Amino acid sequence: MKSTKNLELVATKHAHIFRIKLSLEFQTRYIGLLDTSGEGKFITERKEKHRFRKTNSLGLNEELLQSPDVNFKWIIIDFEEKKLITSRLFFLTHSKVFTFKSFEKQYFLPLDEFGIDKAEQYKKSLTKQFSLFEEEAA
Repeated sequence: MKSTKNLELVATKHAHIFRIKLSLEFQTRYIGLLDTSGEGKFITERKEKHRFRKTNSLGLNEELLQSPDVNFKWIIIDFEEKKLITSRLFFLTHSKVFTFKSFEKQYFLPLDEFGIDKAEQYKKSLTKQFSLFEEEAA
């Protein structure tokens, strides 16, 4: 059972699946599941009431996204009967950070930015950029 400052991984009956418990000053809530099999997946559910209308986006806890102790590559959000999928890297680099009164810092990714294809294209673009730097250094 790993834990960070505010996050705790709570074991389930499946050895590779953990519930993620977020403990804040005035509340404790379970924010999703961590599936450690394969590349790792964070799985959660959001409803329309969770959508940040101003940016048409959904948010995730900063500590979850930034923690080196919670390992996952993919994010899957069940939102109004759709599965929104992206990578952790894409979510971190393409979202906006907001802190609302009485809540922790969160990263918000617009709904139209989700998609495996977008996440994989972004990763490929980074790989190409790094290989260009390697060629220059040689």
